[in-house]
Amino acid sequence: MTGRIGPGRPEAIQPGLERILAAFERSGHPERAFRILHIAGTNGKGSTASFLEAILRRLPAGPVGLYTSPHLLSPEERIRIDGENIPAESLHHALRRASVLSREVAEACGGMLSYFEEMTWAACDWFRRRKAPLVVMEAGLGGRWDATNACVPEISVITTVGIDHREWLGKTIREITAEKTGIFRPGVPVLLGRLASAARGVAVRKAEEIGAPVWELGRHFRWEDCGNRRIRIHLPGLTIPENRPGMDGDFQRDNAALACAAAWRWASNRGMSVEDFRHAAREGIACARWPGRFSPLPGRKNRRVWTDGAHNPQAARALARELVKMKSSGKFTGIIALWSMLGDKDLSGFLRELSGVVDGWVVYPMEHERAAALGELAAACRKRKFQARQGSGFREGWEIARQWAGPGGMVIVCGSLAAVGEAFRARVGGLP
Repeated sequence: MTGRIGPGRPEAIQPGLERILAAFERSGHPERAFRILHIAGTNGKGSTASFLEAILRRLPAGPVGLYTSPHLLSPEERIRIDGENIPAESLHHALRRASVLSREVAEACGGMLSYFEEMTWAACDWFRRRKAPLVVMEAGLGGRWDATNACVPEISVITTVGIDHREWLGKTIREITAEKTGIFRPGVPVLLGRLASAARGVAVRKAEEIGAPVWELGRHFRWEDCGNRRIRIHLPGLTIPENRPGMDGDFQRDNAALACAAAWRWASNRGMSVEDFRHAAREGIACARWPGRFSPLPGRKNRRVWTDGAHNPQAARALARELVKMKSSGKFTGIIALWSMLGDKDLSGFLRELSGVVDGWVVYPMEHERAAALGELAAACRKRKFQARQGSGFREGWEIARQWAGPGGMVIVCGSLAAVGEAFRARVGGLP
């Protein structure tokens, strides 16, 4: 599936794996040069992938690759080995080779590779060239027709399932779950995060049909609250000692436990000792970072500016829970949201989840080809009877939000990872 749109690529998503499979075949199957742990889900994929990669890097498994999307500041962030981005020049050359392949594929399949398919090919090519034996791979959109599903995993993970991308994945939780379980393979272990009953039923049934063993959060593994933001993770056969995850937010506890279970499911079949794994998991969970997912804007001294890439109602609900805790702590006099979204997202549903939590909204249009118009954002706020002010762009919106929040208030940049990326770029450019 074309999942992500890049320069010169049509916006229409074309389901099917024929193009990426043809590209892999014409280049000697780079995707077969390493082992893969595959992660799909509506929310939490990137954070879970980051936790998982941080744990695996601390095992005697060799260099660990990480492929994620989208990026915050530069496309090089999407392809990493042991925490290091692919060099810009190397990515440029890889995408040039992918472009040549794309023309060959077009002749054979009747369509060129999408930007996301080219990026997926470039990632696999880079991992092969650098001889990374193990890769954590995040699906871009859905699962069944996502370009990453042309790769065969040794572990399949689903983080969460919510309503998003209805036009491509389906209008119900069951339909969307069916698309995401397309990453399952016969006999390949499946790890499930905290799923609603409808989603769980579809996922477990699919796994049973193809003989894929299942571990579920809350059933086969769990985390225990130890207070002061510390948790203990209980896995089949061992417990990870009390520790504080490197990412903020209660929802990150689920992601940390899921990543830990996936790593243990993979490592325990390869003769790794319990003590080695316990040490790697404890350290990896504490050191993992994933900027822009309920995290303070780097470089701000007082931690009063936070960012969260939440872009659908399910993610907004998780964000609301964190903001409620922040308000009840008494650290802030109020919360102002600096908000923008893509035009194809559920604006009303997003706002509904944050009703009564955010004290004021500053809306602005992102610099993105699919950004919601300023009028749409403002109208959505009016419909909810929210207090809202408007900025013509991020910097004007930021000035309004900062002044509105005052010295004791908090600003949360939210609605899209693209909005978070604008905040990060503005910080680099000297955000006041």
